[in-house]
Amino acid sequence: MKYAPKKVFILSGNNYREISYEELCRLLENKNSPYAEKFFIPLHGMLMEVTYSVYKDFYKDKRHQKYLYEQSKKNKDISYDMFTTDAFKGEDILIDRNEDVATQVENKIMQDKLHRALLLLTEDEQNLMRLHFFENMSQIEIAKSCGLNQSNISRRIGKILSKLKNLMEN
Repeated sequence: MKYAPKKVFILSGNNYREISYEELCRLLENKNSPYAEKFFIPLHGMLMEVTYSVYKDFYKDKRHQKYLYEQSKKNKDISYDMFTTDAFKGEDILIDRNEDVATQVENKIMQDKLHRALLLLTEDEQNLMRLHFFENMSQIEIAKSCGLNQSNISRRIGKILSKLKNLMEN
């Protein structure tokens, strides 16, 4: 052990009894001590007496975790668990940017419908949609370039959007 444990818990009947680490060392010095045959595992800076099966499972799991860590290090894997601290869960950095397949299909269908509907607009309507939505011109800028006022442009855009909606629903 790197450091002497703060506390040691030994089984006394069906209950645990706390003793000091020094006391355990004294008990283990005696070759005939019943504690020479006992099994202890470290837990949070303490030693706890356990059954052989618990001891075996504990160290089997510990060896497995060490093996996984070594393989991960060897393969230069990066895991979100590496970012886990007391104040932060590593998995919280994961953002699912993928849409489900149904949403992707639905979006593609809507894009295709919109493209077909835009082709059914007049040349002037297409030009107005291009200026406003694709070139990001404001209604005021469009009005100035066309020699109209902004309210006329706003009404025309509203009518074209209604027309597009109807074309897409059919």
